[in-house]
This record gives sequence, C-alpha cells and structure tokens, in this order.
Amino acid sequence: MSMEKANPTKIKEEVLALMAESRKWKAKREYSGITKEHFEETMKNTYNYLYTNSSTLFDRCIAGDLNIEQFNYMITMLEKVNAGKDFQDASKEVGQKLVDIYVKPLLKD
Repeated sequence: MSMEKANPTKIKEEVLALMAESRKWKAKREYSGITKEHFEETMKNTYNYLYTNSSTLFDRCIAGDLNIEQFNYMITMLEKVNAGKDFQDASKEVGQKLVDIYVKPLLKD
C-alpha cells in the first residue's frame, strides 16, 4: 500500500465493516451455508478498496486476528503522513512502537 495515496478514512470504514461481516459469518448468523472461499470472494467485491490497497489487512479481517489498537495507531500515522509528516519519520515511529510491543518484552526475561 502506498501510504501517501491511501485514504485512511475509507480503509478504517472497510476494516471495521469487514471485521463485523467476518464475525457474522463465523458465528453463522449470516451467510449460512457459504464456504470460506465464497465468503472471501463476496467480501473482495464488497470491500474492494481494502482488498486492492491492502490485501494483508483484508486477510487479517477475514481471519479475525487484526489487532485493532495497532491498526488504529497505524491509521493515525497514515493520517499524519497525509497531512505532511515525513514518511521516513513516521516509519521510524511505527518501527519503534512495534519494537516496544514485541521485542522489548522478550528482552526482560
């Protein structure tokens, strides 16, 4: 995904909606009798912007394992880049946040 060209509002809308649809499908509240492959194809058509611009986010929503806190942080950084923040600086901040979350706790053991 090209961060400079991505629409964070559209991405967030589609992520939240797709996560809700995925929960409904998994709980068999809707899409009864539909295979995973058919559900994914339907969702690719419905949430085409997300699928086209970030298949990784799309896949995480389908799988139901997207960390919403980290997603919101990255959307905030995308908004800052779109508002003029330097892409490299934003990338460093995101990298540092991920180190703080995933690497530093392992070093304390």
